[in-house]
Amino acid sequence: MSHAASLSKSDLRRLERLAEEAGSTPQKTLKTVLRDGFEYTEWFVRQVNDGDADRKAGRIMSSEEVLSVIEKQRALRGGKRSASA
Repeated sequence: MSHAASLSKSDLRRLERLAEEAGSTPQKTLKTVLRDGFEYTEWFVRQVNDGDADRKAGRIMSSEEVLSVIEKQRALRGGKRSASA
């Protein structure tokens, strides 16, 4: 079954820009945008790209480092877990 959809010129430019930022094609990105919406898809692509930039710049922590930080924080609180945990 084939469905037709039309985008305004501004949404088409938005889709093309988003596809480029995601390293994808407008056709593939459109499927995601139709499923999840422009705002969520743009946010998600920004988060992925920001994380990739952090990784490339060496701003990452290993699992062991993260667990060590958590344990230190728990020790400072007397071993208590936060109310949200």
